[in-house]
Amino acid sequence: MSIRFASSSLPRHLMLAVVSSAALAACGGGNGGGIAFPPLVGAPAPAPAPAPAPAPQPPQDDGAGLPHKLTGWASLADTFRWPGPTTGQFITAALGVTPPFVDAQPVPGFSALLKNDDGTWTAMPDNGYGSKSNSGDFVTGFYNVSIDFRTVADGTTVPGTVKVNSHVDFNDANGFLKDGKGVDLKITADFANYQTVSGNNLVDSGKPVDPRIVGGRLLTGSDLDVESIARAKDGSYFVGEEFGPYILHFDKNGTLMGDPVPHPFLRSPSNPLVMNDGATATSLSSRGFESLAFNGDGSRLYAVPEAAPSLASLRPVSDDERYLNFFEFDPASMLYTGKNPVYRKDGPAKDNQIVIGDMTNVGGNKFVLIERDSLFGAKAVVKRLYMVDLDVKDADGVLKKTLLVNLLNISDPTDIGGPLAGVVAGKFGMPFDSIESVEVVDDHTLAVAIDTNFPTEDGRVPGKPDDTEVITIRFDQALFKRAASKT
Repeated sequence: MSIRFASSSLPRHLMLAVVSSAALAACGGGNGGGIAFPPLVGAPAPAPAPAPAPAPQPPQDDGAGLPHKLTGWASLADTFRWPGPTTGQFITAALGVTPPFVDAQPVPGFSALLKNDDGTWTAMPDNGYGSKSNSGDFVTGFYNVSIDFRTVADGTTVPGTVKVNSHVDFNDANGFLKDGKGVDLKITADFANYQTVSGNNLVDSGKPVDPRIVGGRLLTGSDLDVESIARAKDGSYFVGEEFGPYILHFDKNGTLMGDPVPHPFLRSPSNPLVMNDGATATSLSSRGFESLAFNGDGSRLYAVPEAAPSLASLRPVSDDERYLNFFEFDPASMLYTGKNPVYRKDGPAKDNQIVIGDMTNVGGNKFVLIERDSLFGAKAVVKRLYMVDLDVKDADGVLKKTLLVNLLNISDPTDIGGPLAGVVAGKFGMPFDSIESVEVVDDHTLAVAIDTNFPTEDGRVPGKPDDTEVITIRFDQALFKRAASKT
């Protein structure tokens, strides 16, 4: 099997780690264009890549960014429930919320958002409650929602509304995950009882799996941690996932269309080869593909992890945690191409806690992405939108980025947000941990939405679980030119 993973698009001093990484993955078998890994217990690490001289970092001004204003604000109440299998059986009470939720599924925010041609939106939550151990009764999939943004001030702090119209369940009805080929996973539907995790081993909970999950082979938050979604021209969906991490391909009805495609060298602690076969984890938990986006013509996908690999020798710059790759993927062949632009996050080179929250294409090779810390409420510091062009790099070959807006300091000249606590007049802020969705509305406007990490975080109102908030920001100049979808 041939693996093309050395990128001619990288400068030589950033290329060595990627070449070494290909060697680590080269002995794996494949199926359906994916790359399966052998259990590499104790495999020697590739040689570290020599680091370039750190590029000077511009000072971050809270008022920096391009001229803009808040133009819309809406939310879905944390109390909303969608009919489904009883869930929340493996979480504890928090912020006044007492699980389980009988015959109901809460919406723990939106980890991905797509604008539809009919004016509605496709909104995808993640795996439910944040871990493989506590989310086996949460059904993954995506919602169709209508958003009625508040666009004018009325003296209150009441946002517009989000109406949930329908839900599509992700499922393995075709049995790809149990056919003995490629990536096989024993999913929740294959067990009599829900599984939890102890010491990275599955543990029988003794609580029976809901028959609806078994009958439909529905995929739960214990099976896959879905975090990002990209719609193809044929109406199917590619999904970025964190437990592998994998790239998944679903039809418009949520049915898995083939085996998950593993990454050539990233493996999380929840990867089955790590859990079952003793392979070495090369990525931290919850650091998989938080972002997945097509380029302008739809010929390539870019999968972006939250952070650089945990194994230093696999990083673009071994001793600097700011540097990570955008991994280019060919959806036609279902193969990674080996062209992996290098991006540099804000923050320190060591113990960097800033992650990539989402990324969306805004035309051609231009993308907008979210950088965020994991703090919320008054402690939140880094919540920023940047724009990059894959064709524009710094002198050291790293993507040049432009700050669009500080999401803690959004201009709100018409006071759409009202008199929010802790926010000065004429401003609006998103003081949330997981700002995880950005999408194009029009040539001037972006939509941004949050994952609430329900029911454990109270970034907006202390003591109350966050609602799922969605805003729109309009920039004075046209920044984006993305053709409408044809689906």
